[in-house]
Amino acid sequence: MAVRAVTLGEGLGERLRALANAYLMSALALVMISALLVFLVYPVVLVLYKSFEGDSGLTLRNYARFFSTPYYYRSLTNSLILATTTTLLTVAIGFGFAYMVTRGPRLIRMPFRLVALLPLVAPPYIFGIALIILGGRRGLFNQVFGTDLSLYGWPGVIFAQVVSFLPLCYLMIENVLTSLDQNLEDSASDLGAGQVQVLRTVTLPLIAPGLLRASLLVFILSIADFANPALLGGRLPFLAPDAFLMVVGAEYNLRMAAVLCVFLVVPSIVIFLVHHYCLAGKTYTTITGRSGAVEARRMTRLLQVPFTLLCVVMCGAILLPFGVVLMGAFTELVGINNALTLDHFKTSMGIRSVMTSLQVAIYAGVLTAIFGVLLAYVLVRGRVPGRSIVEFLALSGFAIPGTVVGIGYILAFNQPPIYLTGTLWIIVFSMVFRYMPVALEAGISKLAQIDISIEEASADLGASFLTTFRRVVLPLMITAFMAGLVYTFMTSMISLSAVIFLVSPGLDLASVYIFQLAQAGHLGIASAISVQMIGVVFLCLTVLWVIARRTGFRVIGTGKA
Repeated sequence: MAVRAVTLGEGLGERLRALANAYLMSALALVMISALLVFLVYPVVLVLYKSFEGDSGLTLRNYARFFSTPYYYRSLTNSLILATTTTLLTVAIGFGFAYMVTRGPRLIRMPFRLVALLPLVAPPYIFGIALIILGGRRGLFNQVFGTDLSLYGWPGVIFAQVVSFLPLCYLMIENVLTSLDQNLEDSASDLGAGQVQVLRTVTLPLIAPGLLRASLLVFILSIADFANPALLGGRLPFLAPDAFLMVVGAEYNLRMAAVLCVFLVVPSIVIFLVHHYCLAGKTYTTITGRSGAVEARRMTRLLQVPFTLLCVVMCGAILLPFGVVLMGAFTELVGINNALTLDHFKTSMGIRSVMTSLQVAIYAGVLTAIFGVLLAYVLVRGRVPGRSIVEFLALSGFAIPGTVVGIGYILAFNQPPIYLTGTLWIIVFSMVFRYMPVALEAGISKLAQIDISIEEASADLGASFLTTFRRVVLPLMITAFMAGLVYTFMTSMISLSAVIFLVSPGLDLASVYIFQLAQAGHLGIASAISVQMIGVVFLCLTVLWVIARRTGFRVIGTGKA
C-alpha cells in the first residue's frame, strides 16, 4: 500500500512538473510572439495604413499623386536600376574574388581574401566620403591634375555600393565554391574539357543557387541603401533619401513618405519570398559516396590572368578609399591645406557619439542574441500554432528596409501606450528586430543538432524547465548566441538608414553624426570619427577571431540558402 502511494505521488509530481513546463513554454511563446507583433509587424502595418490615409478617411490619392508625378516615378525607376546594376556588378566581382581565392595560387589567396573582407570593418558611407574628397568639385583629383572630374551621380553611387556590399556577397559565393565536390570538375577535365569549359558547363551551373541567393541579398541591400545615394546621388532622385527628406525636410509629408516606403518594401518582400520558398533548405555540398579531391585544380594561365587583373584592380579600389579617409582624418583640408593635424579628433561631440553608438550596439547585440535563441527554442521545441508563420515574420525583418523601420517606429511609438520617442530604447528595439534573423537561424540550426533526449533525461532526473534550459540547452547553444551578438553589434555600430529617423537631441550616434558632417562639408571631422569607428569594429572582429579560434565556431557564412 505504501509503495503504491509513493508511486502515485511520483506520478502526480511528474504530471504537475510537465504541466508547469507546458505553461512556462506557452508563456514564453506568448511573450515572443507579442514582441514580434508589437515591434516588427505593427510599425510596418502603420506605414501601410499611413500611405492610404487622407483628410477624410482612407484614399488612393497618395498613390495617384505618386504615379502622376514624374519625379516620384523617376525615383522608383532610379532605385530599381541602381539595385539591378549594383547586384550584377557585385555578384560578378564577388565571384571573381571567390574563384581566385579558392582556385588561384596559394601565395595570393590570403591577401586577396583580406582585402575583400576589409569593408566589413568600415561604415558603408566612408566610401562616399572618400569619393567626395577625391572627386568633388574641389576634390583631390581636380586639385592635383587640374581637371573638372565629378564622381557625383551614377558612377559614385554604384561604386560605393559595390565596394560596400562586396564582402557579404564574396563570403556567400566562397562558401558555395568551397563546399563543391571537386571530383565533378576533375572528371570533366579528365574527359578533355578545358578549364574555361569546366567553369562554364560544370562550376557555374552547380553554384547557380548560391549566385542567386547572393544576388537577392545584394538587391535588398542596394534598394534599401540610404547613405550612399544621399551623399553621392547629386540631383538624381532615389526612394530612400526622398522618403527621409519628406520626414525631416521642408515639405514634411508623412503620407507620401509612407507611399515611398511601400515601394521600398514591395520589391524586398517579393525577393525575400522567392528566397524563403524557392531556395530555403537547398544545400550546395555535392556528395558522391567516395573520397573527394581535397584541393581544387590550379587555374590555368588563360583564367589566371583576367581573374588576377580583376582582383588587383578591385583591391586598389577598396584600399584607396581607406587611405583617403585616413589622410582626411590627419590633414587640415585634403588637396588645399595638407598640413598634418590632430584637431579633427578633438571634438567632444565625436567621442560622445562613438561611445553612445557603442552603448547602443552592446544593448542591441545582447538583446538580439537572447531573443533570437529563445524564439528558436520556442519554435523548435514548443508546439506553437502557426509555427511557420511566426518563423516567416521573424525572418522577414531582414527584408524590411531601414527607412521603413524608422518611419514605422515614429508612427508607432510616438504616443501612448508605448511612448519611446527620444529614448535610447527606440533605437535599440529597431535594431533588435531587424537583425534578429541571424540569431534565430543560428539557433534553429543548432537545436536541430541537439538530441531532445538530452533534455528529456534532465527532466526525468527532476530538473525543472528553467533548470534544464539554463544548465543543458544554453551551454550547447552558446555558438548561436555569439553569432547573433557579434553580428548585431557590428551592424548596429555602423547602421544609419533606420536610426537617422530616431535620434534626438542629446542622443547622438556616430553613424548619424558622420553623415551630417559629410553633408555639411566637414570632411576632416567626418573622416576622423570614421577612423575611430573602424578601430572599434576592428577590435570587435579581433575578439571574434579569438573566440572562433578557441571554440571552433564560425559566425559569418553558411552552406545553406
